[in-house]
Amino acid sequence: MGSYNVMDGGGDDRWPAQLEMLASQNLDILGIQEAKHWDRRGRARMHQLAETLGMQALFAPSQHHGCHLVLLYRWPRIHCLACEPDISCGTFHHAASRAQLAVEGVEESLTVIHTHLHPFSPGVRLTEAGWLTEYADPDRLSMIIGDLNTGGLSNTGADLDPDDWDLVPAHLHSRHRLVLADGTYGGSDRRAISALIAAGYVDPPQYLGITPPRTAGHWGRGSEPWNRRSDYILLSPRLAPALRSHDVLDTPETQRLGDHLIPIVSLDLTTGHRWTSSDAGRAAQDGAA
Repeated sequence: MGSYNVMDGGGDDRWPAQLEMLASQNLDILGIQEAKHWDRRGRARMHQLAETLGMQALFAPSQHHGCHLVLLYRWPRIHCLACEPDISCGTFHHAASRAQLAVEGVEESLTVIHTHLHPFSPGVRLTEAGWLTEYADPDRLSMIIGDLNTGGLSNTGADLDPDDWDLVPAHLHSRHRLVLADGTYGGSDRRAISALIAAGYVDPPQYLGITPPRTAGHWGRGSEPWNRRSDYILLSPRLAPALRSHDVLDTPETQRLGDHLIPIVSLDLTTGHRWTSSDAGRAAQDGAA
């Protein structure tokens, strides 16, 4: 399963190659953020993607900027039991949806939260995270997919602050940094991801003991050119033991296609769903380590 912010809907020049690249991955679940203008012409681009990938699509409208969400799942291996396109009653700057999925060979349903957290305000991101923490319930099989617009907590690799904050124009620091009592800035504001991890969500790179790879910062045409994470697939503690791998598609081609790269996780749900609550507790501890 994967998560991809296609950047302004994919545009016209990048979209054909994005479509080809996504089709090559053969994913079972895929979250698309910034599906800008995909509501036009009867959601034609969404249906084109679903048809090309051989998947079913669920649309969640964004409250601002037309940055809609599209969640795709591979039918008939996966069935959608229920979908709520807006779990926050319009509170999110963009959107947060919830899909209940039945996976072939798995007795319990899988809850997929798909979201795109606030791009400009760390304080609002923290508030939005508060809508999502309950789904880390250790009795659930659940995950969060999306662009969380925050670095991770590992303090290694792409989770490190930039060596020099002057790389980022001063007027954009408020998107990323803690505001101190005197109005100056501290380091990166990671309160939203901290709240999610403290609630029990497991971050795959930390769980697997690998250095978190970047998902942003490569674009070169933007104004925030440091390697960082922004895109995540977080797992509930009960789901985490099913995790087998975490990768980011970071190649010259994917770098050319937009300002975000694609994290992909592999899960073996046929074994993961049989783990007990005590195993889930150990997974939560490992993920927070």
